[in-house]
Amino acid sequence: MALKLVFDSPKGSRPKAGQLYLMKTTLGYIPVGVVSTEAFFGAAVMIHPYRALISDIKDTTWYPLVEKNELLIPPLQIIKSDFRKGGDFYPVKDKNSPHPVPFDRYFNYRSSFPWSPEEQAFVPSSESLPTDKLGTFIPKQERHIEYTLHDTNPPQGGTADEAPDGAYFMPAGLLQDLHIEFALEDALSHHGLIDTPRPTHPDFSDNQEQEQDTMTAETPQEGQPLFHLAELDGMTTLFAAPDAMPEEVVSTIVKAGHNPNGYFLENLAQQLLLESNISTDGIEFDSEAGMFSLIGTAATLQLLKKQLTDLFSDTPQLQQKLKQAQAAGTDFDD
Repeated sequence: MALKLVFDSPKGSRPKAGQLYLMKTTLGYIPVGVVSTEAFFGAAVMIHPYRALISDIKDTTWYPLVEKNELLIPPLQIIKSDFRKGGDFYPVKDKNSPHPVPFDRYFNYRSSFPWSPEEQAFVPSSESLPTDKLGTFIPKQERHIEYTLHDTNPPQGGTADEAPDGAYFMPAGLLQDLHIEFALEDALSHHGLIDTPRPTHPDFSDNQEQEQDTMTAETPQEGQPLFHLAELDGMTTLFAAPDAMPEEVVSTIVKAGHNPNGYFLENLAQQLLLESNISTDGIEFDSEAGMFSLIGTAATLQLLKKQLTDLFSDTPQLQQKLKQAQAAGTDFDD
């Protein structure tokens, strides 16, 4: 039986950094640890898949792998919707379970997506998404190494000439499930955790487009707008890094008695939607102190992005909005 992800979580949960989950597959559960919920500018979750396969959700024999950070495949960025009801993640509810520890840096090769069975890593290929073969992998000496520092907001990093021995090379972006399934099955077989032949290549069907299913987003850089949109699988995310707010805006918010963080932005966004008579029923509010993040329809979030951008580009208008909210007894802080 080939490994496939099973999307049947009856309840789902909101992913939390430092929490363990079980990723359900047709071959059993693969334990993973969430090490960041701010991956890809708050639209994705960074997970560590551990080198184990279990059949009983009460099995705890894999806990030492968490403490040693022994991974099955390199870290992955998973879209947050996979943790909702009907997803493939089940939270580990044992209060005595260990906490996953993130690496200081996450290394990747530029444009790396295909899984290399020989290297046990995601590496760049001459074909970005081959339909019937792995394609020709670019030689190591021709690859460009990039890295992301852990827990920086917005993500920061750079390039490196070499990575330390034993460094994991994660994919350069979000992958199709088929890429993940192939990598998991190959790694399980490689480490002797399943007694089946290692797959020779991802079994892409003819009707799958030769286009990587990654999230396209405007990468926050100096001089760019504060608010950004990202698209994936017909879903839209509106996000912003509070640390990137202009000093004038921060000063205006602080003088009004508020904390310029993700919760403030989320509550302000709810107020703007209310004033525009737009229902929030179809919007998932997924912000944290260090990241503002909403998931919803493109039309609604595009409008909201414009409203927020206009408001934060005019500090007198922002100041007036906060005064009106204070007079009405509205609390923007969690």
